[in-house]
Amino acid sequence: MRSIIYILVAAAQLLIAANAFTTPTTTKQIASQLHARPQAQSREVHKNILTRRTINEFEPTLPNNWEKALEKSIEAAIYAPNHKRTEPWRFYLLGPKSIEKVCQLNAEIVSSKKGEEAGQKKLKR
Repeated sequence: MRSIIYILVAAAQLLIAANAFTTPTTTKQIASQLHARPQAQSREVHKNILTRRTINEFEPTLPNNWEKALEKSIEAAIYAPNHKRTEPWRFYLLGPKSIEKVCQLNAEIVSSKKGEEAGQKKLKR
């Protein structure tokens, strides 16, 4: 589950970095762009993957178009290759209480591995 979240976040970061949300794009338009210049698209995706960095200093508010970025990330994840078409992924929308529980659990795991101070720092983020 954690790897799916990381993939979604990374995909959203890549889409935002590529300014994918400046104009509305249909699946048909994306497909035609990919067929028109597949090598250029491949290089662009490769460059974005290699230059992506984790940012741990989060803004207190969500960026503009975050919902659209999340929707596009989930759409991209749905179309990701899977073994024998089993489509093993599951997406969950968490409410505030569940989010708090996940954050607490994450902080506990970090605390057990890196110490209490690291766990508290993780919880503050």
